[in-house]
Amino acid sequence: MRSKLLIAALVLTPSLAFAHGGAPGHTHSFMDGVLHPLNGLDHLLAAFAIGLWAVVSGMRRPWLVPLTFVAAMTAATLAGASGIVLPRAEWMIAASVMALGLLCLFAPRLPVAAGMAIAALFALAHGYAHGSEGDASTPYLAGLIASTAALHVAGMASGYLALFAERPALARLAGAVIAVGGVFVLVA
Repeated sequence: MRSKLLIAALVLTPSLAFAHGGAPGHTHSFMDGVLHPLNGLDHLLAAFAIGLWAVVSGMRRPWLVPLTFVAAMTAATLAGASGIVLPRAEWMIAASVMALGLLCLFAPRLPVAAGMAIAALFALAHGYAHGSEGDASTPYLAGLIASTAALHVAGMASGYLALFAERPALARLAGAVIAVGGVFVLVA
């Protein structure tokens, strides 16, 4: 009964009541930055997958992969906000989600340097999209970085939980779902 009431309340709530809906007065605040990666399936899946993949692939120092993603994404966000153009960025984002899903699914053993290079490449497209969609003010960028890092940590935690519970198939299943999400992003 409670879940039915919650669903009814959410369905009947006007979209203008939500914190980030593109409503007039969009300010690019810290919370706008936090919510930006959470509002797009492509960015949400990619950020989660980076953390998951870094763990399930068995890389040494897996934290370097998400750290590289955040650094490259930040630089690309600033570049996108400054007007630099990256052709086919949306296609690259969808391809990165599919590729990250497949990397989580098959978990190939790669050196951490290769993982960092892949993360940086994918982060360029994601960061560019973040920057080209709005300004790169300090509060917005800080929120964007915090949210992306939190998604990386969630992915890493999920990977560790799957490995420690001796259920690597769960991580592979998550990878398959992420790859399918990438296909959805590409055709949507």
